[in-house]
Amino acid sequence: MAETSWLFRVEGARRTLTGFYALAFNLVAIGFAAFYLYTSGFGLISTQTNRGIYLMLTSVLVFLLYPARKGSPTSRPSAVDLALIAATVVCIGYWIDQYVSYAIFRVSSPNDYDLAMGAIAIVVMLETSRRALGPIISIIAIVFLLQLYFGQYLPGRLSHPGMSVERILEFTFSTQEALFGVVTATFATFVFPFMIFGAFLERSGAGAFFMDLGTALAGRWRGGPAKIAVMTSALFGSISGSSVANVVTTGAFTIPLMKRTGFRSHDAGAIEAISSTGGQFMPPVMGAGVFILATLTETSYLTIALMNVIPAVVFFIFLLSMVDLEAVRLNLKGLPREEIPPLRSVLARGWQFFVPLVTVVGLLFSGFSAEFCAFWGTVSAAALSWLRPETRMGPMAIAQALAGGAKSNAAAGAAIGTLGVIIGGIVLAGLGLKFSAVLIDFSGGYLFVALCLVTLVSIIIGMGSSTTGSYIILSVVAAPALINLGVPTIAAHLAVFYAACLSNITPPVCVAAFAGAAIAGAPPMKTGFAALKFGATLVLMPFSFVYVPELLLGGTPLEIAYTTALYALGCVLLAIAIQGTEPIGGVVSRPRRLVFGLAGAILMFPTSIWMDAAGLALFAAAATPTLIARRAAL
Repeated sequence: MAETSWLFRVEGARRTLTGFYALAFNLVAIGFAAFYLYTSGFGLISTQTNRGIYLMLTSVLVFLLYPARKGSPTSRPSAVDLALIAATVVCIGYWIDQYVSYAIFRVSSPNDYDLAMGAIAIVVMLETSRRALGPIISIIAIVFLLQLYFGQYLPGRLSHPGMSVERILEFTFSTQEALFGVVTATFATFVFPFMIFGAFLERSGAGAFFMDLGTALAGRWRGGPAKIAVMTSALFGSISGSSVANVVTTGAFTIPLMKRTGFRSHDAGAIEAISSTGGQFMPPVMGAGVFILATLTETSYLTIALMNVIPAVVFFIFLLSMVDLEAVRLNLKGLPREEIPPLRSVLARGWQFFVPLVTVVGLLFSGFSAEFCAFWGTVSAAALSWLRPETRMGPMAIAQALAGGAKSNAAAGAAIGTLGVIIGGIVLAGLGLKFSAVLIDFSGGYLFVALCLVTLVSIIIGMGSSTTGSYIILSVVAAPALINLGVPTIAAHLAVFYAACLSNITPPVCVAAFAGAAIAGAPPMKTGFAALKFGATLVLMPFSFVYVPELLLGGTPLEIAYTTALYALGCVLLAIAIQGTEPIGGVVSRPRRLVFGLAGAILMFPTSIWMDAAGLALFAAAATPTLIARRAAL
């Protein structure tokens, strides 16, 4: 009974299901994940079934696990929840069954059933996202629906004649342009299989292995626990791709450890939050947004992953530098030797966890689709778990991994239907190009100003939303403006993607930082500002992709290597300027901090060989007093 007891208990943030309803949740979750694991390997499924089943079962799981309000039952679904589940199955089941008939016989002439089911589906999707993610994204969707109807009252370029209710319902529900559009297709086809892959890796013991590996590699260094957090979150983020999931998973261990060794609580939460945010763009398995990015830019996932290697590396170089300098400032030491596992023994008992990642990357390089790679990565994780008795995945463990993947998707995918509504509102009204024109007008045609506006808009849109949700909206309304100003398509989309990641750590609403603050017992806003400090390069990344194309593999190998080396050095100098300490010295005076910061900025944004030389000269001038002092001390 102990082996199957998990079937009768499902824990959520605000509701814990037990008994029959927990069993129902787990059975639906297992079937849901197994179905999409099968399709990722064999692909024998119609388009409408692929998209419809994904939205349907995601909403069913959300209504089972997330209560409608504070007074709702916390151990079972309410009558309203069950009614919404029935409505979800009926309206989306209707769409799956009737889509072909609509596409052949009723285009532009939907019947009453089409319109009624469309209205129900929109309400269901808005409620799904509201329960799992809060009201903000649902409110945004309602605004975009209202602007379709009241288009004639919109100002200036945004104005349009307005649409009838029938036209809005038809476009949003009956077509494959909005509710069941590219966002839903991407999550069902690519993202969900990788979530299942991550769940299998975690269930087979990869999470504990990556934690031990980070401890073995960085535990003995000064500020070791914070460096463990950075390295572990980067490794774990490469398989989970969710900043909040990274925080609550690795932070439960790393944040208390950082506090115990001397880090202030808000800094501990901030370091974990920004490290976990880095997992959103850490190859080989990046955040869900990268699959949307690959789809919208019609670029292979492998190409996007390769282009993100250098940005991810320099980001973590800066973050590790910030952590190291914070440890210098606080005079912190590493972990006691007895708490650090030997690297050789860690690798000896966990080397197999690299094999699924290598399998995924190898298949990607061989030209296979991303979802096919996720399938075989999952299979290899389950098979390799049998190398050690303590990690073996039998039928129950496999069922748990499937249920875990579906449960993770319920949180991540809850916004997808609502995002489809938003995209439908933008496309039907032609707001993408209109907003792009407005953005260009506001910027006066200056690219730098446009990038500043895109960053500001991303922070506003990202308040309370996921990285994926923010990026999807920005990709339609902001990326075209950058492209019209001459930015290459992929660079423009990566700029808005990283800007969307920035909203995870930018006050006043920064979900990753708030999650870290909750674990650390620190003030949320203080943790958010600390995360922004530790992740300062994330603010600069959108500008870097535009002005430093070598970071995205634009140029010859020599140019890429040269520019990357200067950029990495610039990141270290920027960290010194922000922290006011040096790796080999003590406190840095304010004038020298300014010089370090100026040198870093010049090296990170090179314009000519002479400016590079000037940046290196400034670095030498700022570092010379410390070198002279150390030599005199010897």
